[in-house]
Amino acid sequence: MEKIKGVSRTKELVLEGIPASPGITIGPTYVYSEPRWEPVPRVISASQVPEQIQNFRNSVQAVLEDLKNTYEKIVQQYGPEIAEIIEVQIAFLEDTIFLGEVEEVINSQRYDAAYATFQVFRKKKEHFLRMSNEYFRDRAQDIQNLKERIIKHILGYDISASITIDKPVIVIADTLTPSDTVHLHKQKLLGFATNTGGKTSHTAIVARALSVPAVVGLKKITEMVESGTTVILDGSHGRVIVNPSPETIRRYKKEQQHLQVLEEKLRKESKKEAITRDGKQICLQANIEFEEELPQIKQVGAKGIGLYRTEGLFINRSDLPDEEEQTRNYTHIAETVYPHKVVIRTADIGGDKILPGIFHITEENPFLGWRAIRFWLDHKEGFLAQLKAILRANQKHNVQILLPMVSSVEEVLQVRELLEEAKHLLKKEGKPFGEPIDLGVMIEIPSAVVVADQLANVADFFSIGTNDLVQYTLAVDRGNEKVANIYSHFNPAVIRMLQMTLEAGKQANKLVGMCGEMAADPLAIPLLLAMGFECLSASPTVIPEIKQIIRRLELKECLQLYEAVKQAITTSDIVSLLKEFFQKKLPDLYEEIGA
Repeated sequence: MEKIKGVSRTKELVLEGIPASPGITIGPTYVYSEPRWEPVPRVISASQVPEQIQNFRNSVQAVLEDLKNTYEKIVQQYGPEIAEIIEVQIAFLEDTIFLGEVEEVINSQRYDAAYATFQVFRKKKEHFLRMSNEYFRDRAQDIQNLKERIIKHILGYDISASITIDKPVIVIADTLTPSDTVHLHKQKLLGFATNTGGKTSHTAIVARALSVPAVVGLKKITEMVESGTTVILDGSHGRVIVNPSPETIRRYKKEQQHLQVLEEKLRKESKKEAITRDGKQICLQANIEFEEELPQIKQVGAKGIGLYRTEGLFINRSDLPDEEEQTRNYTHIAETVYPHKVVIRTADIGGDKILPGIFHITEENPFLGWRAIRFWLDHKEGFLAQLKAILRANQKHNVQILLPMVSSVEEVLQVRELLEEAKHLLKKEGKPFGEPIDLGVMIEIPSAVVVADQLANVADFFSIGTNDLVQYTLAVDRGNEKVANIYSHFNPAVIRMLQMTLEAGKQANKLVGMCGEMAADPLAIPLLLAMGFECLSASPTVIPEIKQIIRRLELKECLQLYEAVKQAITTSDIVSLLKEFFQKKLPDLYEEIGA
């Protein structure tokens, strides 16, 4: 039987990757194979150093100009939100410290421009890949893209050349740049699947913004498929089916039609309020990390932003973002969502997320290390700049501050002192700002739960980050496949942690919201409503579905479920109770949520 690079032409094969952009598409593939730009070491003479340094600078400038041209085109065709993705790569190429490392290698080690670029960019990529945070790991792909473009120019190739398709296809590639994705979207792109990448890679973000189904992180799909092969790409579940059988195609076409009907229904209903059948209203907010996600907030009818992660402003640079840059960013977001609120989380950097151009430290266990609020209390000048910028963005009084990684009352008291200092400095400098401003605490460490009653006396609100709370409560690294099966926000210990936090908030009359992954889990919604959560924040993409579930529920039925959950002693018992509830009360939604 004839093979496709080791894969049968007729046998159905299912490949599992990372769901990057939802949707199902079926069609032929186009395998895009870009050569690997890995030059061999070439030692040069001292007299050739100036020439090679200039060669490197010229190539950087050429790539920079090409990126800026791409940025302008994307702004004109798709708007500034998507175009801002390109600015991250531009920022890399304007980092003089980073680029200076390449010139130093040329000068001291006598390597030519191509190999010096390869060596320095490879080390920088490896640095990001070692980080535990997914967002920062995905920045390694930006480094890789820039490395190959610069080397390509040094070696005399056309960097403006791009992929061209003349018929509807699913593009298969090792990687795609954000500009590749936009360029293909203007042609006949059905979807794409790549070897590399993650959910927070810029290519994935652009794909979601353009509603292009995508699966990333497939590792070797380019070695297993050739152009013209029929595949089914399921961007919702991170699955690519190669050589699907007629029965599988029929099944997925039916699912495709079902999703289209469901999506249209959810779009029409997205502006409706999230109110249970017996009148309980729930505030649904959005989690975002990039400005280009702002249009989605209005599309899905979210009541503002429950979590704005600010780390993106601090990455890929040789210095901290100044007060003015941060003020512009936060003000734009606050004005866009007004009159709704935006909760701005102070930057969760430090430990494995140290800014390589500014701080140099290695920690054996960054999860338990020098990060977030601990980091900023040791770098008060940088923290004051962020606090001042947030205050200045609060002129319409719709901004709140959220502190990550809080483990004690002392930390909140120190931040309150710094907040007062920030106000004093702004008054002294004659810069207008909005006050009062609420200061919230992220509940994601067990110690914060234990002293939640005391924290409630110094904080204005709580927001539970279930991702870290589960990890720290169960002592489970969910990235470790040997123990990842233990990680569950339905563990009875986690449920008790939620109960304790809610009770502390209730006693102090302080709002307790949730912004972690549990708030985006459809199966958890009846339980969270019964427990007393009135404000949930999740990714914009899941909000229509969560709204639909809430509108189908009756609070009294959820309370009966909660009573049963409180008696359960194992995670599997709780999950079974939730699934049984859906099967009985919402049978048509049971299959849709993948229970």
